[in-house]
Amino acid sequence: MFGASGGHLLEGETTVELLGVFSTGVLSDDGRVLSPVGPPTNILFRAVQSGQARIEVLRGDPWQGRLQSQQIEIVVTA
Repeated sequence: MFGASGGHLLEGETTVELLGVFSTGVLSDDGRVLSPVGPPTNILFRAVQSGQARIEVLRGDPWQGRLQSQQIEIVVTA
């Protein structure tokens, strides 16, 4: 998990899987959103098997167009 507003899996689709980009929020007991949802705050990847992958993590406000990009090399071992 990375604190980020977006990202991509660039290489290694058989090694790492992008599970999604998520926003922080507060839910009621019946599932209603109680606090406003803002921009995405986390991106989650899952290691699937041994190998290498490369991801791109985007930080910043996606609506203002001020994103910083960082590529990360990942090595998964059993």
